[in-house]
Amino acid sequence: MDSTNNSDASVIPVEARATLDLFASICDRAAEVVGANADWGASGLRSGQYAIDLDVDEVCVQPLLAAGFDVLSEESGLQQQGGELGRDVVVVDPLDGSTNASLGLPWCATALCLVSDGVPTVAMVSNLATSDRYTAVRDRGANRNGQPILVGPRSSLSESIIAVNGLPPAHWGWQQFRAMGAAALDIAAVARGGFDGYVDTTTDSHGVWDYLASVLILEEAGGCAADALGRDLTVLNHVDRRTPVVASGGALLDELIAARTRRGP
Repeated sequence: MDSTNNSDASVIPVEARATLDLFASICDRAAEVVGANADWGASGLRSGQYAIDLDVDEVCVQPLLAAGFDVLSEESGLQQQGGELGRDVVVVDPLDGSTNASLGLPWCATALCLVSDGVPTVAMVSNLATSDRYTAVRDRGANRNGQPILVGPRSSLSESIIAVNGLPPAHWGWQQFRAMGAAALDIAAVARGGFDGYVDTTTDSHGVWDYLASVLILEEAGGCAADALGRDLTVLNHVDRRTPVVASGGALLDELIAARTRRGP
């Protein structure tokens, strides 16, 4: 699948386009590994980790290291080329929604985000089951399967369909909610105008790999994101956790954060 839209590829910087091409080849390989997998047993290394998570991690991380990037992966942690963290770090979730994948549910993804000098600049989220692919380059917009995307128009929580992580402890004022089980795809769906927002109803259960690629895609599609507790969402370590809230616009984001603060968790 083409990683960029031919109509606007000329305005994407050469280095960013090369990064998208690398990301695309990694996502293609990840899809092959998951598609061929027949063993959904646990890795035995940590709770909630499947053996396939490690297999996909290897095909994601090794090409990135070979290309000279430092890598922060959910499965294998931070891998640096030198003694200090480099200026270009790729944050990767090799298999977001691995439980969905184990159940044959088509809502799982590989997510990659290049962070340059602390700023997310290039992102890709690829649904490994359907081949839907979301991309973004900072200040160049966001695409789904090579076509530009924008967030939806709804700005009131009472009219909105919100994707959630966790079980909401109360009705927070939305029209409906959905718990899909893969934050990267949930947030990407907000970027394309499917869902109107996404909220973590728990506290600090997301690593940066869960959301960073999709947040850049969302922002380039006209949406906005914040940590529910007011912290920076871009963190480059394997320890810190965040509570992301995203929406199609600022008014809805504020309303969603206020509802979360007022009614739970």
